[in-house]
Amino acid sequence: MSSMIDIVFLLLIYFIVTMEDEIPEAHLAINLPSAGARKQEGVAPRLLEVQVYKNELRLRGKVLTYSEIDNFLERFSHTGKDSTVMVQVSQRARAQDLVTALDLCRKHGYNNLNVLTIND
Repeated sequence: MSSMIDIVFLLLIYFIVTMEDEIPEAHLAINLPSAGARKQEGVAPRLLEVQVYKNELRLRGKVLTYSEIDNFLERFSHTGKDSTVMVQVSQRARAQDLVTALDLCRKHGYNNLNVLTIND
């Protein structure tokens, strides 16, 4: 009986050590720049820039609250949901601030999201 308990504990340790954690960010569908990406010629799509800094969000350089950005994105979504949203993230920004900005964009149906890291 004791040898069976030893084997059970060894198997338990093996499965704990070899277990892989799920990466929660893997489920976010965002466009990241690639090395060979080129500009597409033709009509330029509408571009909306949202900057994410530590504890603040900016829209086109103007500091706004989350509710003000939410209202603006709702109004802007009526002009066309095919427009591109460029989310520029400071290196000092919290991950929660980025997720909040992406959630606001997704809430209003924006599907073309680009994330860019900026130095400040």
